[in-house]
Amino acid sequence: MQPRIPIHVQSKLFAYIAAACLLLITYSSTQTSFAKAVEIPTAPEREHLSPTELPLLVVADPVRIDDGAVEEEQSGGYAPDFAYFARSLLGRQAEEVGKLKNDEKAGFDISPETTVHFVLEKSQLQARNDPSGLLNALNARRPDDAFENEQQEEIDSISEAVGSGLAGETLEVRQAASKKVWVSANTCKQPLPGNNASSTGAPQLTLYVSTSAQNQKPGPNFTENLATNKTGIPFDNGYISFEVNATSDVYIGISAPKLNENWFGSWHFEVAASTHGSYHSYNRTNPFLFMVDTDSESTLFITYNLTDSNKEEDIAKWNNSNPFAMYAFPAGRSPVTGMENSYCALKQQFNSTNNITVKTQITTKFGAGFPKSQFNVHNLSNAQTYNGYLVVEGNQDTVDLPGVGRVRAGGKVFQQFNWTTKADDSCQVLTDLDFCDTVAYAVPSSPEFKFDDDKLKALYDGQAKKYFKNFSNSLDQIACDAPSTAQYSLARNCTNCREDYKAWLCSVLIPRCEDWTANDGWLIPRNINANFSDGTYPFADNMTAEFNATMRDRFGYSKSRNPMIDEKIKPGPYKEMLPCEDLCFDIVRSCPAQLGFSCPNIPARALQYGTRDPNGNVLQCSFPGAVVKLNVQSDANFPSVPSGNVALVALMLLTMFVISW
Repeated sequence: MQPRIPIHVQSKLFAYIAAACLLLITYSSTQTSFAKAVEIPTAPEREHLSPTELPLLVVADPVRIDDGAVEEEQSGGYAPDFAYFARSLLGRQAEEVGKLKNDEKAGFDISPETTVHFVLEKSQLQARNDPSGLLNALNARRPDDAFENEQQEEIDSISEAVGSGLAGETLEVRQAASKKVWVSANTCKQPLPGNNASSTGAPQLTLYVSTSAQNQKPGPNFTENLATNKTGIPFDNGYISFEVNATSDVYIGISAPKLNENWFGSWHFEVAASTHGSYHSYNRTNPFLFMVDTDSESTLFITYNLTDSNKEEDIAKWNNSNPFAMYAFPAGRSPVTGMENSYCALKQQFNSTNNITVKTQITTKFGAGFPKSQFNVHNLSNAQTYNGYLVVEGNQDTVDLPGVGRVRAGGKVFQQFNWTTKADDSCQVLTDLDFCDTVAYAVPSSPEFKFDDDKLKALYDGQAKKYFKNFSNSLDQIACDAPSTAQYSLARNCTNCREDYKAWLCSVLIPRCEDWTANDGWLIPRNINANFSDGTYPFADNMTAEFNATMRDRFGYSKSRNPMIDEKIKPGPYKEMLPCEDLCFDIVRSCPAQLGFSCPNIPARALQYGTRDPNGNVLQCSFPGAVVKLNVQSDANFPSVPSGNVALVALMLLTMFVISW
């Protein structure tokens, strides 16, 4: 049985045959040659050659179109150029238009008062892993049933035509519905100010997008603008992303403005177009980061949870490929002003202008074992405010983040945040201790330990281990392995007791340190009779008997909570954030009654322990895993951490550390 050719395919075939016949008749009847030889001007260095020795330039006849304009034949964009021809004889070369590929960035320089043009061709909208493009065309669909039926008939027709040898370039496949295209760009470099430059800074680039063939070079000079965005969209601090629905070529223009007085240089930017999502991205509502604590030289940060799973294989995935980076610049002296939302600008300027170092790693020590990215920032100055930026690095596989979504290869910049380092050296950030592994905050210190974290860790950690060993010996006297009917509690056991005691012990022995200049009402002044590192003395102007009786002579103010701190570390005056009272409550709940744990009553408890902010927005007391929110009241939960504990040895510690008021 011969394959049936549908009526509409037959009609197209008839039209092609008729056109071919008409062309043959025209060719046989015309007396005009399809090519003409023109006289060639002789190049000076070839004047001695005879005319027959000169090359012959063959110029194709122009093709007339309906409005009378002349459209020159194109040959893959190639224009021959000879040394003895003036460019005017060959015609002016058209302004170059860069061709973008789907999901691939391209970088360009642009001078002031110029526009650079690009095009994402229609073929890129349909590109798949199908070299012929036939499957993509055959699988194109609209949601309405009528179109699906019509398209299915055409697919069947093409299949029959392929079977009969009539498929190929003469067959057309109906185009699918419009496709969303994301056009995005980042400014990587901008002009710089000269002497006496205006303070307004370098102006932003502007993006223009068109889907009309009548406006293939959108920009500020197109007066009858048919572009999708008619007036252009200025970059937002070096970043732009624009969405457009397209069924054909997408035309893009990026325009540079006139520079302000005494500003010099050009811009460098990267641009990309994608049918899968914005290649570059910026989150303007959330820094996706907590500050753990800071001192006079360093600061510790962690991200939100990177996944809602704490399985080993999921944690290993992040350990093998950590896509995060953090950049910081001194406030008021930042080289990225005007480009704060651009990933490429942050990366380039941080690497070229900074002596700040950032150590990055994946950690599970903050809350329920979920992986987070941790950042140790060093080489900071005391009492200095910094601008910080968290980024997901580009040039990598797609990353999915909880509460953020998918981050593509161009990277993502999160909302800028600010923080200020501590003013003096009485506090120092410690983390990753061997025994007290949940300690990650600033602790009492001195200039002797400023650049020697390991020495300071050894002092604090060694003392905590000794106290815990004594507690363990006491707990071992309890029948922890007894059947459930003989245990001291059906809700808690000795394992809970050990965990809660350790949390309490580390929080009490290693207090959380704040700057002397901090004035929050829940902070307690410590070691006020010591000198600052510069030799000055607190309250030197107040030597009254009343002040001595209420402050200078009181143990709670004149000493540290832990005597070892004053004996071996010798910090200057500082303020302590008290441990949370629930750490004490937890050991009373978790440990056997034989150990005799109890917590002080009010008002003594209020002088030894702090209370948590019920809304969780302000850090008012210290607990394992405590962090500080940055900028916004985020919906993300603080990392949850087990509370603290205590024991019989703890009872002695409670007595030893009780404040004499």
